[in-house]
Amino acid sequence: MRILFATTPGIGHSFPTVPLAWALRLAGHEVLFASGGDGLAVRNAGLHVEDVCPGETVVSMVQKTFAERPDLAGQYAEVDHTSFESTQRFYAVLMNRQTAMIDRYVEVAEEWKPDAVVFSSLGIGGLLAAGKLGVPAFEHGYGFVQTGRFTRDLRDWNAELFERHGAELPEVLHTLDVAPPSVSGNAEGGWPLRYLPYNGGGIVPEWLHEKSGRPRIAVTLGTTAPGFGGLGPLDRVIELAGDTDAEFVLALGDIDTSSLPTLPDNARLAGWVPLGLLLENSAGLIHHGGSGTTLAALEAGVPQILMPDEGERAESAARVAGRGAGLNVRHDDISKTHLDALLGDEDLKRSAAEVRAEIHGLPLPGEVAERLVATVRG
Repeated sequence: MRILFATTPGIGHSFPTVPLAWALRLAGHEVLFASGGDGLAVRNAGLHVEDVCPGETVVSMVQKTFAERPDLAGQYAEVDHTSFESTQRFYAVLMNRQTAMIDRYVEVAEEWKPDAVVFSSLGIGGLLAAGKLGVPAFEHGYGFVQTGRFTRDLRDWNAELFERHGAELPEVLHTLDVAPPSVSGNAEGGWPLRYLPYNGGGIVPEWLHEKSGRPRIAVTLGTTAPGFGGLGPLDRVIELAGDTDAEFVLALGDIDTSSLPTLPDNARLAGWVPLGLLLENSAGLIHHGGSGTTLAALEAGVPQILMPDEGERAESAARVAGRGAGLNVRHDDISKTHLDALLGDEDLKRSAAEVRAEIHGLPLPGEVAERLVATVRG
């Protein structure tokens, strides 16, 4: 059987699908990715990928769209950025205005002729391709936002794309939900799927297993947020770090960090470190509220401070804080009290451990792969 994975061009939407892709490969099925930008990094997992937007990233496409459509930039400024419910239409339409990219998803599907399509949430390309080919489609979640209920809206918001391709929604359409129900609040969602962090491979840094005698706090802003908002959200964290009895590891990838303040002696600039491995050796995590980062911390049972800026990140932060497994704090409001709670609040630790156990009890990718194949075969 051939399964096409059509993911939006970013690591945060592509990496969560890798465990299921490999579960299907290990069961003897063929897998091909259609993605772009940072999402092309799935090739490092030994998976083949077609580039649907050569030379572009999510950041560059959004910037070009705003430059070409100032009216959209104006609409963006008026959106309530604290709620994903108010931004989901804008995000979907903005991303899906990239018609050349969307057409390429369809072309890849028509050339490769998959038996089913797995597409990342809010990604119209895979949904459209499955509808045009008349094959089952499976929306793969990447966080806490339940987008399955927006599928009909996606088709309506992008009606011109469906009409131009002569397509309708697939008759067989399911959602794969990686969010633990106690956090998402969606106990009756789609097919439950255990979240297994995939952050890419790497050489284990020598310092990672060193014991400094102090707890370690991991700090990251993910791969997309700095491209829009820079590294300013870390200024306050760095200011507080020197007065905190902990070791801080700033895992910021290959981002230009020259704008950061001078780091105190107990802070380390680490570059790219596989997050799952770092969390295994950390007592807490401070981050931007990205879905993959949030889920990785929950899967590791590590308390977290989430400093969201907007949309789905605000949604993630609110849900994690509501479950008691983390703190939802504006980056300019973070204080020594918050850092002390991250390391010492027993309620946070207990809730984080409970969610970890819940995640570990969800169906593994291999089980979901079997169910997916059985559904396709009818």
